[in-house]
Amino acid sequence: MRYPSAKDLWFKIIIFPSFGILIGSVFIVPSEFFLLTFVSVIPVVLFLAWIYFGTYYELHEDYLLCKSGPFREKIRYDNIKSLKLSRNLLASMALSSKRIEIRQHGKNYITGTTLISPENREEFLAELKSRCKNLEE
Repeated sequence: MRYPSAKDLWFKIIIFPSFGILIGSVFIVPSEFFLLTFVSVIPVVLFLAWIYFGTYYELHEDYLLCKSGPFREKIRYDNIKSLKLSRNLLASMALSSKRIEIRQHGKNYITGTTLISPENREEFLAELKSRCKNLEE
C-alpha cells in the first residue's frame, strides 16, 4: 500500500517560488548565457520536482520502502526498534514537520534513524506498528 508524503504549507511556499525564480532566470540572462543557464537550471528544477512529487512510502510484506525522488531506503520490519511521532526538522525523507521517527536495531542515531511524513500519519503509524514484531516500548 502506497502513502504519499504530507506537504506543509511552508514547504510549498518555498518550493513553488523557487521553481519560478529558477525557470525565470533562464529567460532574463543575456542571450550568450542562455544555453549555460538552461543546462544548469533545468536539471535542478527537475530534481526538486522529482522530490516534491516523488516522495512516498510503501508498506510491503516484509519491509517499508521510503522514496524521495532518487533517494530510497528499504527498512525491514524486523529491524525496526522504535516508532514515535516527531516534529524533528532534521533533513529526511519528509516534506512535513509532522513526522514519524523510525529507529533501527544495531545502528546508531545518525545511520539508524529515518524520518517520514505520510499523510494520515496516525493511521500509517498504527499499520506500521502492527507489522513490526521487534519493537521496544
